[in-house]
Amino acid sequence: MTDDRGVIIHLSPASSESSQKHIHQSSVKIIPAGSFLFPTFCDLHLHAPQFMYQGTGLDLPLMEWLDNYAYKAEESLDRNPDLATKVYRRLAQRLIQVGTGAVMLFGTIKTETK
Repeated sequence: MTDDRGVIIHLSPASSESSQKHIHQSSVKIIPAGSFLFPTFCDLHLHAPQFMYQGTGLDLPLMEWLDNYAYKAEESLDRNPDLATKVYRRLAQRLIQVGTGAVMLFGTIKTETK
């Protein structure tokens, strides 16, 4: 069962007592045999400044990539709060577009740009 926004608020076998109450109160979406529900993606560790260089330096070991791209991105966001706002907003839009339901998000060192 979903609410008015399309958010799933009840999920259990149709034979359960709680489902039986909902079945008679609203429309029911039956998932065909062999189908499954796929939950949103949960990214448990994301550094926002690294979003600026997503997909670059893939040939580099992690520490070299951090030195060449990620740390420089963090420094540029620390120096430019307007850029930080633009990057963080775009990152949030992208996470929503790709179905990320939860994320542990890290910003930068400077308080003003977090």
